[in-house]
Order: sequence, then C-alpha cells, then structure tokens
Amino acid sequence: MRATVESLVELGYARTTTQEVQRRAGVSRGALTHHFTSKADLLLAAVDHLYAEFSASVRQAAAELPADSTRRIRLGVEVIWERFHGPLFVAAMELWGAARTDPELRAAVLPYERRLNVQLRGLSMEVFGAQVAGHPNAEAVYQVLLTSMRGQALTYALQPDAPRSGPHLQHWATIVEAFLATPQGD
Repeated sequence: MRATVESLVELGYARTTTQEVQRRAGVSRGALTHHFTSKADLLLAAVDHLYAEFSASVRQAAAELPADSTRRIRLGVEVIWERFHGPLFVAAMELWGAARTDPELRAAVLPYERRLNVQLRGLSMEVFGAQVAGHPNAEAVYQVLLTSMRGQALTYALQPDAPRSGPHLQHWATIVEAFLATPQGD
C-alpha cells in the first residue's frame, strides 16, 4: 500500500502503473494481481489504507483538544486543515482528476468518495465536539468548512512553497463560532 501511495503522490495517476508499484514494493506481478484485479482497485485500496492512518491521527488529535468550545473550535480547525497537506489529499486529488475523464475509474471512485465523505464528516464532528455535532445545522457548516478547505488546499498544491497559515484559518474558526452563536431553533 505504501508503495502505491508513494508512486501516486510522486508520479501522479498517469505515471503510476502496476509495474511501478510492483517495482517499488518488491513483489511479483502474480502477487500484485492476486490481490488487485485492476489499477483502480489497487489505488483505492491504497487510499483506503492511508485514510485509516489519517482517521487514527485525527481521533488522537481530537482526544487531546480542550473541552472549552471556543478553544476547541480554533484548534479543531487547525487539526482538520493540517490533514489537507498530507499524502491522502494529494492521492485523492490525483484520483479525482483522473476520474473526470476515465469512466471505469469514476465508477470505482464515486461510491468510495461518498463513503469517505460520511466518515470524514463523523471525524470532523469528533474534532469539534458534541455542541457542534448536536446542532441541527451541523451538516451545513461541515460542508462549507470542508469544501473551502479543499479549495484552499488545491490552490496550495500549485504553490508548494506558499505558507499554509493565513487569514483563512481565522475565517474558518469565525464561521464555526458564528454557527454556534445562532439559536438552534433558527
């Protein structure tokens, strides 16, 4: 799995071949095809493996956040934002781009992406705590926050040396805090 992710991140989707993964992993062609019948299966399994590591790191970070809502929100925004700089995001970005024009890959990626979004939503609510998770409009804030972070991370993908902190962190925290300040009946 590690060899697949490394190849996807370093070489991109088009240049990540089963032969390249086989070479990096030091396995035979038969061993690779025994477990993965297609390139799409291999790549999705690798991203799934990486997502499991990502989830564990988010849960660990969430467990260390303070209970105070304001501090938890500000630190929680940073916890989630940091995850948009790693190999999971780069690998997912490669798959999304390729799936746009590859019908077989798109068919494999769409259900997988839906499942990951549900899991990521749950992790985000663990990060922000019960007050945010229990709010009737939590889904709206989650969608705005994560889609904004994705967009910002895509911008940074084209500018690898740009600083990753800036006013957007404050803006995201302000959005979540404003959401909590709104009465739950509204």
